[in-house]
Amino acid sequence: MEHIILSLLTNNGYLDVNRELLNLQFLSHPEYPSLKSITDTLDYFGIDNLAATVPKEALDQMPNTFLALVKGERGDEVVLAEKKRNDIRITKADEKKEKLSEVAFTEIWTGTIVAVEEQEKISNVKSIQAALPYFIVAAVASANVIINFSLVYLLYTALTLVGLYVSILIIREDLGIKSKAVAKVCGAISKNSTCGEVINTKGNKIFGVISLSDASFVFFAGLFLALSSIGFHQATLLGMSLAGIPIVLYALYRQGVVLKKWCALCLLIAGILVLQTALLLVTFEYAWYFFAEYVVQLVSIFALLYIGWTYCKSYWESHEKLATTETDFLKFKRNPELFKTMLQEQSVINSNVIPEQLRIVFGNPNGAIKLQGVTNPLCGFCTAAFESYDKLMKTYGNDIQLEFIFNVPPNTDNKSTQIASQLVDLYIKDPKKSYEALQDWFANRNVDAWQAKFGISENSMVIEYLEAHKQWCDINDVHYTPASILNNQFFPKSYEIKDLPLFIQDMILELQGENEEEK
Repeated sequence: MEHIILSLLTNNGYLDVNRELLNLQFLSHPEYPSLKSITDTLDYFGIDNLAATVPKEALDQMPNTFLALVKGERGDEVVLAEKKRNDIRITKADEKKEKLSEVAFTEIWTGTIVAVEEQEKISNVKSIQAALPYFIVAAVASANVIINFSLVYLLYTALTLVGLYVSILIIREDLGIKSKAVAKVCGAISKNSTCGEVINTKGNKIFGVISLSDASFVFFAGLFLALSSIGFHQATLLGMSLAGIPIVLYALYRQGVVLKKWCALCLLIAGILVLQTALLLVTFEYAWYFFAEYVVQLVSIFALLYIGWTYCKSYWESHEKLATTETDFLKFKRNPELFKTMLQEQSVINSNVIPEQLRIVFGNPNGAIKLQGVTNPLCGFCTAAFESYDKLMKTYGNDIQLEFIFNVPPNTDNKSTQIASQLVDLYIKDPKKSYEALQDWFANRNVDAWQAKFGISENSMVIEYLEAHKQWCDINDVHYTPASILNNQFFPKSYEIKDLPLFIQDMILELQGENEEEK
């Protein structure tokens, strides 16, 4: 389903969303694949979104692209809906597409949508970057054909490029990267198996070492590099093609006799190899001889390419395993019951040490979430903690009371004490100005520039604030920074404060519900 979320974002101008991170956040959500998992994922990326149930008559007012909850054969399902003139084109989670009239769409639509705010599309840089390798290959191939033009060379190069493309599709299947289009092609040949099942068969290796997927990719990629660098020597290439025919026959034998399953992509590769061999045989007019230098260069290209590809494939497989492990770990970590249990492990010893009038509180003083951050301006790790606090304030400011507790030395000559003193002084005069100064400090962390901009406090009242804060730290045995406290419970050490957005919305709703019941 993640592909329809990505399509929703790209169609609305969000071109810089990290696909891997999107998949990680979405797939690891405890309520995947619900609407809530979608909206929470969008919230994680800071994308304004709306989940609502609207009257079906309001279809004309819907954005051009949105997610819709529709009635399916197995119950309600989320689809991507795109308005095209008088039609609605929907894409399902399994990538099946349908074209419906507005009337037909409203019959299956429940009225529930998820929409995002459209961004102005500046330039599709990512699309250009994705297409760049294909442009380069096409340009190199075109240049070679123009320079060494002959019908044989043109046809041979074309077959090589087609073979390279099909080999890439086989590699994707081998690595577990599924494609609906490939699945349809493979399904047309074999109804009871997929190309991936045939490709990943244990005995499907040349000499028990090189898989057929690796061999086809290295062969066609090596051919293209050879044609682009050392040229076209028909006798040598014909000899190599003839040597590959037994491998083609072996592959066909395994599929037809041993496995009794057919792989459409593998058959395409076999067909291309046969066509290349036939082309070279039919047009061969010269004496059968080999250039030793050409053979050495050709073998070197294949050898280097195979070594490089083996390394890259190994890296990719490790990356995929790590990504799967990370998804499973995050899914475990995002279990709300686990978080609640670990949150209860350590409570604040005394939460009333700081008098009400000496507290530094931002946001909503009556917010359901009470978040305290013990900080020191010169603490390097406190920057990341503040950035997390700030992000929470921007998203959930109406539901959070954010309190800062300064853990600084009593020495007024200390720079951290001077900065904390000025922040307190600014808070006494104007809390909004104090918060802006906090944002500026953690954004730049330049003492001289900051003090030149916001000044140095000479207000003796701030000492009382800092002493109360220091006393709180001593009584609650907090001698480090940063430390985060959530509703008088120390934030679990197994989590980071940046993980709080994963749970905060549910916590707010739960606490608000409890408050209403008490009333």
